[in-house]
Amino acid sequence: MTLIGRYIFKRMLAAAMLSLGGLAGTVWLSQALRELNLVTTQGQSFVTFAQVSALIFPGLLLIVCPVGVLIGVIYTLNQLNADSELVIINASGASPVTLLKPALLLGAIGMVLVGTMSLYLVPRSLQAAREMITNINSDFVSSFIQEGTFVQLGNDLVFHIRDRKPDGVLEGIFIQDERDKTQSTVYVAGQGIILKNPLGTFLVMRNGTIQQRSVEKGSMSIIQFESYAFDMSTFGGGGALPAYNAAERSTAYLLSPDVNDEEYQKRPGAFTAELHDRLSSPLYTLLFALLPVMALGQAQTTRQGRGVLILSTVLLATGIRVGGLIVAGIAANNVLLVPLLYVIPLGSIAIALFATLKGYRFAASEGIGSAVTELVQRLMPRRQAAGGRA
Repeated sequence: MTLIGRYIFKRMLAAAMLSLGGLAGTVWLSQALRELNLVTTQGQSFVTFAQVSALIFPGLLLIVCPVGVLIGVIYTLNQLNADSELVIINASGASPVTLLKPALLLGAIGMVLVGTMSLYLVPRSLQAAREMITNINSDFVSSFIQEGTFVQLGNDLVFHIRDRKPDGVLEGIFIQDERDKTQSTVYVAGQGIILKNPLGTFLVMRNGTIQQRSVEKGSMSIIQFESYAFDMSTFGGGGALPAYNAAERSTAYLLSPDVNDEEYQKRPGAFTAELHDRLSSPLYTLLFALLPVMALGQAQTTRQGRGVLILSTVLLATGIRVGGLIVAGIAANNVLLVPLLYVIPLGSIAIALFATLKGYRFAASEGIGSAVTELVQRLMPRRQAAGGRA
């Protein structure tokens, strides 16, 4: 790569990294806020919240990485044009390859990153997130304990706590247990904590009393304790994991699925479509690096026309990617459409390369810009005349 090529690549890479960081952070924050209920309502620690939030990050990065590449290349080419550097490059007789090589290198790096996430990291993160969420939902504390609320478990047990501290300590514990039909038992304790061990799940209460009232005799006894373990194993969920769907399966499994898998038997086409969607997704990163070079690789002095070109490039990239997603969804029910998952990005890449190497100049945008300018000029005198009459 020439010196000017390395200069352009560095600017493209810096712009792509900056836009990728901003997009990924914004999208991750919007998704992570949806998981705040783990802390606010289910009593999980911020460590658990951070773990779940981190597990959704690879999937978000898979989506925004091609967009970051697109923005990086568009921004760089637009700045080169604004600083008249693109004019000098074109006037010096440099071939289109001068701009094409840095974009191809950036697209190739993006392809490797997206391919790694699509084929390996995203399926593993989805599996881990499913397991963690399932374990949280099956946990007694997460599912039932709510501060200031009397929660009825079954027909014979009422549970209440006044407060739950960030370190997991429960305060103001009240339990009414009527599972034994011969007596009613009430547990009152100042503090307690949930402990799990191989024997089960226990609520260890401290500084409390046990009030037992005989149903037959009507007598009552009160026992004071410093520490008492209340067995809660029977109230925890089984924690059984539901069957993984196609998106949560590893790529190795998709290559050779188990014919006895219930999910595979229900929708075998979904597994095939998911595999080929993972293999074809990295191609869009390369495409998004080439489209701006095709549209913006020529110097242009009309700012309005340049803006229309940028907008057209973004809309074209969005349309192609949305089309690929639609085909992937339809291919899950009709495997005959699977080849289109490759035809769409590869065909678009071929067209972009051909147009760039042939030096095709997109001048249609200038006509659009002129039409908009003419329309505004026609409307302005009318407004001024209307203002004068007023």
